[in-house]
Amino acid sequence: MTYPTHKQYAVSLAFIAAIVLYKLNMFSIQYFVYLPIIILTSKYGGVFPDIDHSWQNVKEKTIPNWILNKLIHLTGGRHRSWQTHSIDIVAVFTLLCLVLPNILVEYNKIDKFNCEIIQIILIGFCSGWISHIVADMTTSAGVRLFCWCKKITIKIVPKSIGKLRFNTGNEWEEFVFKCVKTINIVLGAICVLFPIIDMYGYQVVGYIEQVI
Repeated sequence: MTYPTHKQYAVSLAFIAAIVLYKLNMFSIQYFVYLPIIILTSKYGGVFPDIDHSWQNVKEKTIPNWILNKLIHLTGGRHRSWQTHSIDIVAVFTLLCLVLPNILVEYNKIDKFNCEIIQIILIGFCSGWISHIVADMTTSAGVRLFCWCKKITIKIVPKSIGKLRFNTGNEWEEFVFKCVKTINIVLGAICVLFPIIDMYGYQVVGYIEQVI
């Protein structure tokens, strides 16, 4: 998938992540404070894996991206490399992002408030990274299941059906982009209104149970 499509996927996952965090009541920070943080960091996470392109093809030419690009290529990386496009790498990194800030709190390296801020930023980034993996699974190339094995890839579409090819930058991606963009309009409205929906939803359910 290309840069604009990955951005749309990242926004979708950001909305979902924010709703899940609200339901889990993970943070003392107010929902409408961390919602925009998750959206912004998810957008970066959503395009981060494509830093493994050759530098001239990287869309966001920032100093941090340049450093990451060089590190990836110094370790033998290329586009859809094991460093950025492997399901196991993403899973381990996400787990560490959830656990490490709490360990720092236990050892009095940071306080609880800073722990929550760090976790919000990292969760947003990871949701974007996960969205990138999911998006690339909807192409015929797929993504690696294990970082050490090129042959085992996960994809949810075939190479083609008739004349329709499920690769990047063609009519398939155009269709996916429009679908995800439409979904984001609905998800965005739900996400903004979710605290109200959640609160009054329980009241409505309770009222129906009393009537029954």
